[in-house]
Amino acid sequence: MIFKDRQDAGRKLLVRLFEDQEIKKNKHKVVIVSLLRGGIVVGDIIAKGLQVKHLPLVVSKIPAPHNPELALGALCFDVTYLEKNVVNSLGLIKAEIVDQIGMARKKFNSYLKRFGIKESLYSRSSKNKIVILTDDGIATGSTVKAAILFLKSKKPKSIYLAIPVAPTDCSTVGIDRELILHKNFAFGAVSQFYEHFPQVEDEEVKKLLRN
Repeated sequence: MIFKDRQDAGRKLLVRLFEDQEIKKNKHKVVIVSLLRGGIVVGDIIAKGLQVKHLPLVVSKIPAPHNPELALGALCFDVTYLEKNVVNSLGLIKAEIVDQIGMARKKFNSYLKRFGIKESLYSRSSKNKIVILTDDGIATGSTVKAAILFLKSKKPKSIYLAIPVAPTDCSTVGIDRELILHKNFAFGAVSQFYEHFPQVEDEEVKKLLRN
């Protein structure tokens, strides 16, 4: 499956979510949480279609020391998730891991400041709610796993994971329902499943946050 763009992916997810009986019966309890940056475009389409609240969430990938594309894990506010198999395979010492977490924390804090996002927003809006977590795709899964751990701490009624595309071996825990439109064993990058996959710039993020 190839998506035209993030909006197209959002519309396809929306069609499937419309069919969910739990969401139909409890729409007043539904909130969309999307991962910045790319996920905010997908989340905006879903939230407007369901006519529910949309909360963009910052999660920062913890990069490996000599390969920034490789994730050691991810962090979200006070949650730090590490991929133990990746950390162990690289043979990193504690000081190296702490340094990489520090880099991710700086990036995380800069995003919070840039977009005016506060943790209290999720505490108020997620408790006893059906939280639909979305992004434009899953690559390693670290950011989604950190987001799930963070959201679970806010005591939602349930967590749905609604994602356009992910690797075949993608596995997540702590969710109540998984909706992934396309899983592919020959997964290289999320962008390979989109015809148009531009970087989501600050101005677009701010515009969607104002909507």
